[in-house]
This record gives sequence, C-alpha cells and structure tokens, in this order.
Amino acid sequence: MSQLPAVNYLTDNARTEGEFKAGLEAMLAATKQIPGAGTPDLALTIAAGSITPAGSGGVLVVETESLAASDDLANIIQANYPDGSLLLLRNTNAARVVVVKHAATGAGQIFLDRNADYVLDDTKKFLLIQRRGTDWYEVFRGPSRPQMPVVAKNANFTVQREDIGKVFVCTNAITVSFAASAALGNGFFCTVINHNYNTANSVSLDPNGSETIDGEATTLTSLNSGTGKLVVCDGIKLFSMNDYAVPNRVLVSFASSISVNATDGKYFEVGTLTANITSFTITSFSVGKRLRVRFVQDATGGRTVALPAGAKVSGSLASAANQASWLDLTFTLAGARIEGFWTQIPV
Repeated sequence: MSQLPAVNYLTDNARTEGEFKAGLEAMLAATKQIPGAGTPDLALTIAAGSITPAGSGGVLVVETESLAASDDLANIIQANYPDGSLLLLRNTNAARVVVVKHAATGAGQIFLDRNADYVLDDTKKFLLIQRRGTDWYEVFRGPSRPQMPVVAKNANFTVQREDIGKVFVCTNAITVSFAASAALGNGFFCTVINHNYNTANSVSLDPNGSETIDGEATTLTSLNSGTGKLVVCDGIKLFSMNDYAVPNRVLVSFASSISVNATDGKYFEVGTLTANITSFTITSFSVGKRLRVRFVQDATGGRTVALPAGAKVSGSLASAANQASWLDLTFTLAGARIEGFWTQIPV
C-alpha cells in the first residue's frame, strides 16, 4: 500500500541514504495512484463480483468475467490503496457492460449517488470513487451531460431511481408502475410515450401503493399513439407535465356506463350504441377545457345517452338508425358547470 511520507520526513538530518531513497520511492508510488498522473491504465477483470487493483495506477479499465455481455462489480479490494485514495473507472468495451453495484455489502462495497447502480456501457463513461474506511464512495460521474436514453418497452415494467431522465417508448397496451416516491427522490423525472399506432391500446401510469399521480391513483397517457407525459417526483407523489402531443382520437368502448378522463385528449369516439348509456362521467375536467364526443346509433336506433351530472346542454341526441351525433362540452368557471350542445349529423 503506497502512502506519502510524513511531513519533514526527508529533511530530517538523521535520515539515512537508504531511508531517503525509500521515501522518494514511496512518493513516486503514491503519485502514480493519482488518476491522470501519467501512468498506464490498469486493466482488471471481474472475478466473482470483485476486482483487486495493484496500486500502480489510478485509472482502472474493467473487463467482465469470461467476457460476458454484462457483469456486476460489487466490491473493489482496498489492500493496495490507502484511505482517501481516488480511483477512476471505465469499462473495456461498450459491448461488455459493467454494472457498478450500489451498497452490495462487504469490505470494498461502493456507495453510489441516487442509491442506485451505475451502468458503464460506453468506454467514454467514467466513475470517480474515493476510499473512506472500508467502503468506496462516488465523487463524480461523467461526462457531465444529460443522459436521456430512449428505451422501447412492450410489456409491463417498473420505473426505478436509476431510470432518471429516460424516455420510455411503449409499443403495447401496458402498465408502467413506479417505485415509491421516497425511493425515486425529489427531482426525479422521466418521459413515457404511447407509440401504439392506429390502435386503442392504452398505457397506464400506476404510482406505488396508495401514492398518486396528478392526484389520481392511476392515469392513462392516451388511448392512441403519439401522446406521452413527462413525469416528475417531489419525493412524496408524482406529477405529469402536460401531454407530449394531443391525440387525434381516443376510443371508448361502448358500455351502459362510460367514463372519460379529460387529460387523455380532446376528441373521443364511443363505440356503436347497442343499448342506452345510463351513466356518463368525465374526470379531470378543468376550467376552459373543451371535449368533443361522437356517438352513433346502431341499426335499431332510438338509444339514449345520459349527460354528465350537472351538465347544461342544448339540442338532443339524434335517434335515427345509424345516425351520428356530436356532443361539444366545455367546463366553465361561471357556474362551475359543464356547458355544451348537441349536433346531429345526417345519415
């Protein structure tokens, strides 16, 4: 283990020539441990989750065990580096990912920012750590640039703290769950995009447990493609920052009781009326928000549609077989109610 000599060690008149030389060698060895001191990078291969750097350099180039596509680095053995030492890590090859584990337990474990693993998947990415007692602590990671990788998803998944900044492009009807807000942390953000072209596939955002997003237990990014939400966390709950794009059409399956969320879009098409709609609910309707809803009678006709509670609407639903109608609604502050009108479309 290389350490600098004590202050005034070399100027002591009692120092022998041999001791003086040993002191200079110790200074040289300790200097070589400083990242960027001009020494060659140390090439190391993970063995059972750990590496043992030799102490002859401060920049470590880490290879996966048996050239695996991905390998965990849980512990860095400290035998050759004194307390306070700095190490700069990168991986050997972008095709072989080194996952630096957070708080994996044991001597030489690594404590990382955000309390989450850090993935070295590019030889241009670095991690600077410092020894403090029996552990290593992250000092800096780089390059210092926004990390917003685009990740395709086609099955249910859970967003974790290490996913900060990611853009998830969803290509199926899936549920995006979130880790607890306390674990995500104040300032966490990510973007979820629904990329289901020409389908009614919805992407649901589901907060952890009883937590909420925009005050709701769950919410939909949309019922068709091209919409998304920037989701942010304050450490207690989640918020969405408007739609990525307003959907052209939101499909609502016919049922005797229907509900639409005003944050999902502006234009809704309800499936063909094969019976009466006895309950019609609109959630998250905000002042000034305008919705248009299309209804169409089946070949029998004469079906009816109940209006949302408290709504004041002029005109009436068209009743002829196969006839379409438009319901145009706006939530007004004056009177705190929904106001609108029916438009009957010729068959």
